Amino acid sequence: MPLRTTTIEDRLRRRLGDALLTQEPLRHHTTLRIGGPAAFYFAARDAHQLVEALKAAHELELPLFLLGGGSNLLVSDAGFRGLVVRNTIEGVEFDGTAAQVGCGTDFLELIYTCRDHGLAGLEFAAGIPGSVGGALYGNAGCYGQDIGSFTIECTIASLDGATVSTRPASWFEFAYRDSRLKRDPWVLLSCLLQFRKGERGAIQAVIDEKLEVRRVKHPQWRVEPTAGSYFKNLPPGFQVPGLPHSPGTQRIPAGALLDACDCRGLRVGDAMVFAKHANIVVNAGRATAKDVLALAETMKSRVRERFGIELEEEVMFLGEKPKVNGSRQ
Repeated sequence: MPLRTTTIEDRLRRRLGDALLTQEPLRHHTTLRIGGPAAFYFAARDAHQLVEALKAAHELELPLFLLGGGSNLLVSDAGFRGLVVRNTIEGVEFDGTAAQVGCGTDFLELIYTCRDHGLAGLEFAAGIPGSVGGALYGNAGCYGQDIGSFTIECTIASLDGATVSTRPASWFEFAYRDSRLKRDPWVLLSCLLQFRKGERGAIQAVIDEKLEVRRVKHPQWRVEPTAGSYFKNLPPGFQVPGLPHSPGTQRIPAGALLDACDCRGLRVGDAMVFAKHANIVVNAGRATAKDVLALAETMKSRVRERFGIELEEEVMFLGEKPKVNGSRQ
């Protein structure tokens, strides 16, 4: 049954005010620059606004999606027939070597702010796009390190907005590119992170090093739209003859499998495998979600046929997923 847009819009606007947008193109809010419209879109600037949006969606029985920095996300060409709430709760407050951080804070901005306060820890992640909340949700990391290792606790809200509580890091079950939030959805409001004292110059040197590595090997997502690594690396200890493990994680990189299958430069429509990294898909112009899914299926099928391995997507999909040729989904 189609949404009764006018009635729902009026009720939402009474709760959320004029900041509520309708038919907002989600391609404007993702790093891949792909996605149809959200029926309703609201950017929450503080915890009160975010909780109010959760309550409103629950009361109106609206499908709900929480959006952070828009990385690691592919949105359906048909968009999302519900309420997209963007977490823009920003701010960093320091107490010694710990920091209380709003989960809408830009991840790189947090790293720079810590540098300015002589606090080390997250500089390994310089260049990973997205928000702090998105990083926590997927336990973002690289080089064998991740944000979960620096987390003391997080304040979260239930999806209906009825409960706000603070849980210790152990509750979130942080693992490789994973957290409990993927299975037991709560909404991140803020987090308490623990750093260590460092020297600003040394911290900046690591930041510069990581940014340069990404500049050389990765697309510059502001001008070459991408969602980041498309597939997860293989589980620890998994052996594939002839392919090395990553020294940081002891996992075989998905990119190594895809390279062995000559995936660089593959293209479907305007979705293309990045020339410098076989596990990154870029939007080379006007790519659609269906283009990306078809390209990803080709990449998976090549690895499946050569190695008998089924790659698992790291990029999340939002909305109604179209069928593509050869898909097993």
